[in-house]
Amino acid sequence: MTNIFAKLSIFLSSLCVVHCLATPFVLLLLPALSAFFSETIELLLVLSVLPLSMAGFLPTWFRHRNNRLLAFYVTSIGLILFSQFVLHPSHNNAETGISLLHWLRIVVTFTGALLLAWVVFQNNRHTHYCTHPHHHQDTARPVPKTPDGSGMSS
Repeated sequence: MTNIFAKLSIFLSSLCVVHCLATPFVLLLLPALSAFFSETIELLLVLSVLPLSMAGFLPTWFRHRNNRLLAFYVTSIGLILFSQFVLHPSHNNAETGISLLHWLRIVVTFTGALLLAWVVFQNNRHTHYCTHPHHHQDTARPVPKTPDGSGMSS
């Protein structure tokens, strides 16, 4: 039992040292970090998502044409754009603090970004497990033949 207390004491005293050393740096960085959360940075991030996600999603989608994933992709982009350009709070309400609209915007943006990450991942994953022969016409590997000679894999 004493061993647990000794380890806990070492851990807590080490945590205290890290806290004491990190606190001044975190306090110094807070003003610089606030620039990262500005509306300009947010707009740049949102506008960079469009071409980057298209470059990551569309080439693979054109090979497999999974319409379910395309619907999720369009929905995710729509949610992100909707939150940025429709749910944008007006500056007239800035003095009232964080409003319901602000929280709604955060939830919609987060949902769109999470859905976008998931759909691009699923689209790329589809490339690795898809066995449909006509999807792989641009590759140099021949389609393996089945015992009945049809060329379709099960």
